[in-house]
Amino acid sequence: MKEMIIRLYFLEPDGTLVDAAEDYDLSAFAGVLPAIGDKIVRPGVLMALDRRDPANREIWTVVERYFNPRDLEHYVALVVEPRRTASHEYALVAG
Repeated sequence: MKEMIIRLYFLEPDGTLVDAAEDYDLSAFAGVLPAIGDKIVRPGVLMALDRRDPANREIWTVVERYFNPRDLEHYVALVVEPRRTASHEYALVAG
């Protein structure tokens, strides 16, 4: 069995889906496929920003999952809505 590849797409405010061009395997998510409503701490930060500063981190909320078994049987597309980290979440993202 081939390993599952998880591709991220961003949901824009106008409803457009944008390919984030970021692929992950299950190990990136503790062996679990994220479900709708799950939150993901963005692994990186924008260039020149301090990743240890929680205000520079971003949270992605999974809003949709797509499976395409006929054409891309080993891929799952996760649609996420990005947002800034809220102050009550700083302890979760501090480096």
